[in-house]
Amino acid sequence: MLELMVAIAALSVGLLGFTQALVTAMRAQRMSHEQGLALEAARRQVELMKTVGFSNVFRQFNGHRGDDLLGPGTAPGAQFAVSGLQAPRGSVPALPGEVLFPVLEDQPGILREDLARPEFGTPLDLDLDNGVIDSTDHASDYRVLPVVVRVRWSSMAGSGEVRLATMLGAGS
Repeated sequence: MLELMVAIAALSVGLLGFTQALVTAMRAQRMSHEQGLALEAARRQVELMKTVGFSNVFRQFNGHRGDDLLGPGTAPGAQFAVSGLQAPRGSVPALPGEVLFPVLEDQPGILREDLARPEFGTPLDLDLDNGVIDSTDHASDYRVLPVVVRVRWSSMAGSGEVRLATMLGAGS
């Protein structure tokens, strides 16, 4: 009887370990799938930016609705949905995808080259005027445009974030 109880206890411990390993593997697989969705959505967003014409990218994808090319609220804007992913609860923006530019948070329509933001490689001469970096608005005269596309999500598998940083130029 004692041997049977020891065998059942050992089997239970083994089954519990196997179950935990299986749950961990499933969670890792789900997180990997979600990271793939996020990265692909970020890449698609960069490709979409390239279709609007370089001089219009900032106006069409920044967080300021008042400068949209065809009038307020007509542009894609800074936030975007990602099929299969949900933004973290209570997050702003409420969508998982976001296009970021070197702007001050309270001035999303003003493109700045003087901000010290390593994720954008700034400070950087955005209008290519012989290396002069100033604090003026370069929304209408940029020649290079640093962009970060960020996707943040939350699911039963956990929370995640993907960032895709790129530099767009007039020829891109």
